Amino acid sequence: MALSGLFNSGAVFQNMMCLIKLKVLKCIETIAQWTCYFSMNYKSTIMAAFLLVGGIASSSAQDIDQKNVPAVVKAAFSKAYPKATDADWEKKGANYEVDFDLGKVDHKATYTATGKTVSFEKDIPNAQLPAVIGKNIKAKYPKGRIDDVDWINTAGKITYKIDIEGTPDVNVWYDANGKFIKEVAD
Repeated sequence: MALSGLFNSGAVFQNMMCLIKLKVLKCIETIAQWTCYFSMNYKSTIMAAFLLVGGIASSSAQDIDQKNVPAVVKAAFSKAYPKATDADWEKKGANYEVDFDLGKVDHKATYTATGKTVSFEKDIPNAQLPAVIGKNIKAKYPKGRIDDVDWINTAGKITYKIDIEGTPDVNVWYDANGKFIKEVAD
C-alpha cells in the first residue's frame, strides 16, 4: 500500500512530505556548518552523503490515484489514447506522468497541469533502433546486450533510451541522428 493511502487526503500527505523536506534541508544546513571544523576529506565525504540523502528525500515524484488527476489532464490522455489500459499515474513536480499499455506495448506520457503534452515514449523492438546507433553501441559496449529500447518524443525532438546489460549495465541516450547524448550507470 502506498504511504499516501494511510492518510485521508493527498493534501495531508503532500504537507507531511513538505515538512520532511524542510527538516532534511535544515539538517543538511546545520551539518554543513559543523563540517567546516573537519578536514576537507571528511567534509567532502559528509557533504556528499547528505546531498545524496537530501536529494532522495526531496524527490517530488509520487504515485497518485486517477481521481486526483485534473479532469483536463485525464481528458487529454483519453483523447490521445482511447484504447489505453493499465494506466498508472504519478505526480512529478508540476507535471502528471502516466504509464500505460497499448496492446502489449508499454507507453508513458507526461502532461502539464493544463493538459498539454510534454513528452511521450514507448518501448520499441531492438530491430527498430536506427542502424547507426546499433553500430555505435556494438563498438562502445562489445560485451553488452541491448535489453530494452525506448523511443521518446519531447516536443517533436526524438531521442532513444537504450538499456544495455553487460559489463557494466548502463542506460544510454542518443538523438534521432545517432549522436550520443549521455550514459548513466544502471
